[in-house]
Amino acid sequence: MKFSKRLQFFFTDMHEWLRTKTGAWCFVSALFLLALTVALPIWRILPLAESRPFIPLHYNIYLGVDRLGPWYQIFIVPALGFGLFLFHLVLQTIAFRKEKLLATMLAIAIVLIEAILLFAMTLIVLLNLSYAA
Repeated sequence: MKFSKRLQFFFTDMHEWLRTKTGAWCFVSALFLLALTVALPIWRILPLAESRPFIPLHYNIYLGVDRLGPWYQIFIVPALGFGLFLFHLVLQTIAFRKEKLLATMLAIAIVLIEAILLFAMTLIVLLNLSYAA
């Protein structure tokens, strides 16, 4: 089968998956959480980046701040979230044709993963705001 024909079937399956109630709800929820994960550091960290060349990226309960880096490394977490979002979307689309339960479980999993990444980004932003004072 030609690649263009396979791609057409893939996008048809994706369209069918996103038309289901669970698929649409999980897609929109994960996309919203990903947008918040990107917007939070843009809103709170980028204004601080001009005054400090390095920002805290990780906090350890025993040692305090144990990882510093340039401001652009704060976007590793949203980039990871975007990559996982695309990967799960492809897996959901492939699984939808034969295993609808697996596609549903993958959709719910990506919402939970994006929520965890948003929580991690919130803690990183709060860490930077506490060290900004």
